[in-house]
Amino acid sequence: MRVMAMLALVGVSIASALLPTTARAQSAAPPAFDHAGLARQALERHILPGYQHLAAATRSFDEAVMAYCRDTTAASRKGVDAAFDAMVSAWGRVEHIAFGPMAQHERLEKFMFWPDRRGIGARQVANALSKRDPDVLDVARLATKSVAMQGLPALDTLLFAKDEGSDPEARRHRCGFAAAVAANLARIAQSVSEEWADPNGFSKIWLLPGPDNRQYLKPSETTLALAKSFDQGLEKVRDQRLAGPLALNAQRRRLPAPLSNSGRSLLLVVANIEGLRELYAEGGIEQAIIAANGDEPNAGGAALARLVANELATAHESLTPLVGARSPFDDNRTAQRIIAIGFPLKNARMTAASLLATAAGLPIGFNASDGD
Repeated sequence: MRVMAMLALVGVSIASALLPTTARAQSAAPPAFDHAGLARQALERHILPGYQHLAAATRSFDEAVMAYCRDTTAASRKGVDAAFDAMVSAWGRVEHIAFGPMAQHERLEKFMFWPDRRGIGARQVANALSKRDPDVLDVARLATKSVAMQGLPALDTLLFAKDEGSDPEARRHRCGFAAAVAANLARIAQSVSEEWADPNGFSKIWLLPGPDNRQYLKPSETTLALAKSFDQGLEKVRDQRLAGPLALNAQRRRLPAPLSNSGRSLLLVVANIEGLRELYAEGGIEQAIIAANGDEPNAGGAALARLVANELATAHESLTPLVGARSPFDDNRTAQRIIAIGFPLKNARMTAASLLATAAGLPIGFNASDGD
């Protein structure tokens, strides 16, 4: 724990040492922060392609599960596993975009009900299987049931938890349940993608803040939404999905790792980091910070902006080799490597928060977990 504290302080000191340079650069009247440009770039280069990719991945998974349920061969099972990997990765890359269409109609919870500290989802799935509930075989009726029975964690139980039963009818019911979940996720992803892409849909709300806009009154509010998504995404990765299963979170209580039955916990986290890196770079946050500081390539604001990108790259490069590890949170050597990944994630989060608060004129302490 002493080493962790020391490393955390090093990260803070790096950011603190560079921030005065940024402040001095700002005193020279740098260009105004381009809120509108950032909103458009994030939409066109990150949000739209991300949700289009998710829609395609969920369709492919839906088709793979249907094929498997018709003919449960080893080949069709491999198809399910590969399609599940692709869907988990596609979801992880957009999970931080929790505003807009995904925030409506409990779509976010239906896609990924987590953390589930009490195992509610697994119990509800098991109960539906034991009773052979016919409603879970119908997509429309399933969509009205508990959100814990409709998403990736439910599939993690249905397709990857140990199934000791040999009753063919029970197996058909289980597969039909999984097929309904897959179809429901494909429907949700397609709807969200279409609502973002519709010129008169949410993209219009996103791109045209103003007094008549029911969600964004000022251009800075879309920047704030992106800043919170980035900040909250890093918080979820570091403090929940990595620290939680190690009982190193603030509560010092061990959280169950997501998608643990399938062994996709770290695959999801790697995808989360990839999505955050994409939001930062391709989505335009890094570019907007540098432009607003009016800095030369090696000046304070630009250096800090690159520091964030480098810390995210370090975390990604360190975690990717661990994706295939068995029980990564239970193996001491692997757990120590996971703990080390928390430091670059923390540095990236703290530095980005300071930069955005200063360059974009955001309220100090905009941290998503603060409820501001």
